[in-house]
Amino acid sequence: IVNKDINGWSVISKWLDINKKRQSNLATLLNITASAISQIKTGNILLNAKQISSILDYLQIDSKDMCKLYTLIFNARLHNNIDKSKKLIVNIANSKNKNKFTVSSNTEASTLTHQNSFRRVPLMTFTQATNYEPALESIESFANFCSDQTVLFPNVQVGSFALLLDQENAAPEFAHSAILLVSGAEYPVHGDMVVAKLRSGELITKYYLRKDNIVHFKSKNTDAENLTWHYQEDPGYVQWMYPVVEVNLKLRAENYELHD
Repeated sequence: IVNKDINGWSVISKWLDINKKRQSNLATLLNITASAISQIKTGNILLNAKQISSILDYLQIDSKDMCKLYTLIFNARLHNNIDKSKKLIVNIANSKNKNKFTVSSNTEASTLTHQNSFRRVPLMTFTQATNYEPALESIESFANFCSDQTVLFPNVQVGSFALLLDQENAAPEFAHSAILLVSGAEYPVHGDMVVAKLRSGELITKYYLRKDNIVHFKSKNTDAENLTWHYQEDPGYVQWMYPVVEVNLKLRAENYELHD
């Protein structure tokens, strides 16, 4: 049974009535079909973060009902037991036109990616990842719900997600706008490159070196600060940590100007 609260439809429906709008107006707003809106209403399609934000702005939902909507969505998705092989998803069709969406089934997508040995994984920014709370859900689940973009990687393991470097000082090992493939279902081993969130809220990418009761986080390619963690004496210094298994670097800049 699909949970209708998974998109907070009761709140959306209320504000459609307040604004004297129809479901077809939402279809136009999100650039999807009327049948897709019906699937959203019943919970068979998950609204992504960008679509929810667009609906909130379009209907001018007040802060009280905005809080109610997010509470409904969070609780419903936290306890979601939908058969994901049958569920439909909404993805951005073109990253350069972020208002354009397409609807496809997981079954169709998995068939296509299997044929090419590729798998689609959710893409988060470093900024989004800082909000992840490991006590509530897996990081892959969090990435799926908070991100509105996906990327293709070959031979990807279940539990993986991707990170876009959108903070220039967050990962000195890599160029700004690089994309990291991260295994969210594995623990790092000695010598791995990892992405980790520290108690301070800072996200880092460093090489993970462990000996006895000490962990060293080192930057091999830059002069960035190295960190040392005595994890038995200082538990909680690292809030979460996952190994980076692949990196995509964008070597050609979109804009290049010559200066005298």
